[in-house]
This record gives sequence, C-alpha cells and structure tokens, in this order.
Amino acid sequence: MKKKLSLLVGLIFVLSSCHKEDAQNKIRIVASPTPHAELLESLQEEAKDLGIKLKILPVDDYRIPNRLLLDKQVDANYFQHQAFLDDECERYDCKGELVVIAKVHLEPQAIYSKKHSSLERLKSQKKLTIAIPVDRTNAQRALHLLEECGLIVCKGPANLNMTAKDVCGKENRSINILEVSAPLLVGSLPDVDAAVIPGNFAIAANLSPKKDSLCLEDLSVSKYTNLVVIRSEDVGSPKMIKLQKLFQSPSVQ
Repeated sequence: MKKKLSLLVGLIFVLSSCHKEDAQNKIRIVASPTPHAELLESLQEEAKDLGIKLKILPVDDYRIPNRLLLDKQVDANYFQHQAFLDDECERYDCKGELVVIAKVHLEPQAIYSKKHSSLERLKSQKKLTIAIPVDRTNAQRALHLLEECGLIVCKGPANLNMTAKDVCGKENRSINILEVSAPLLVGSLPDVDAAVIPGNFAIAANLSPKKDSLCLEDLSVSKYTNLVVIRSEDVGSPKMIKLQKLFQSPSVQ
C-alpha cells in the first residue's frame, strides 16, 4: 500500500512538473489567418528547437488581438503595424503597456476591381463607388493611396481622424467612399467600382497585390511593417527572448 501511495505521489509530482514546464514554454500568440498564422505554423519546428511551443490563435477581427493581450488572455500578437498599435494604445489608454519585439514583413494595401481592368479605366469614370477599411489607421492609409493614384483630393492635411468626408473626387469626379470592415472588402468587389484591400485579406482570397491590383502602395517608403507585440512586463522573460530570436532567424528574414 505504501509502495502504491509512493508511486502515486511521484506520478502527481511528475505531471505537475510537466504542466509547469509546458506553461513556461508555451506562447499563446494571436495572429491574422493569412499570412501571419501561416508563417507562425511554418516556424513551429524552429520554435521547438529554441525550447518554445507556439499556440497559434487565428483571428480576423482587428479589434480583438490587443484587447486579448492587455487582458492577459494571450502572450503576444502578430497582425498590426505601428500606426494601428499607436491608435489602439490611445483607444485603450495603455501607452507603454504594449511593446514591439520584432518587425517582420510588409503587406501592401492595393486597389482591386472586378469592373475595371486598369487604373486608367477606373479613372475615366465620372462617378465611382470605392470601398475602404473602416478602422481609422487603415482608412487613412487607403485614402492616401487613393490620393497617390490620382482618384481623390484631400481637403486638408492627412491625419488619423481623416474620413471619407474629408476627401472629394479629383478632376470633378463624383466619388462615394464606403467604409467596410476589412474582412468583408473582398466580398464587396462585385458591388463597387473598386476596393482598397489590406494585403493579408487579398492574399487569403488568392489575389496577388503585385499582379491583380490596379494600384499598389510604394513598398520602398511604406511605414506599415507588421509587428510582433507583447506586454511590456514580459520583456526580458526567457520565453519572450526566445520568441524574439525566432523572428530573427534566416527563414523569416
């Protein structure tokens, strides 16, 4: 009986130790499904070699990942650029609580259309309906692209508070700007003349930003590199140091 009890206590101790070790090495990271979560999946073996395990949580809604991170439901997120992060920190009054540990890749926004085969054909129309992302930073980014492509004129200087009401069509063009949730932009294409779609949602719909778009952001000057973000209180922790090292690997670069 004593021998059985001793074995049971030993087993409980081993299981408890394994659970603790697993918790110490597991990193819960929320990411956009494409290509962020796909990239993370491809890094699982390298993560294992570093002694960490990634639990990847794909999420489409841009408003969820930072809230999950602040509420300590996840350990990191990977979906946003710096302007979006700054806007979210202002929204949640959390400046200094979220920090960037890696700058990974750039996803260009681009203009797509199912009704017009070229930017010139699009610009020849005197009346246009164009869909853009609804969130502030990506809406401002989309409006800037539309201006760069010669479709609209901004009534004032570009800023994070700029909306569709702050622009008008260029060359007496009548333009209706529709603000649409980013995951729904691809689905809006049959109903609009064009849509400005973030790269991850375009890629998920098998659209190539370089081949299928009418106009593409200038990648050489874009400031919208996608980031890996963690809580500031976790900076320097062993598993976050390993996560940062993972994103410095040649396969990511």
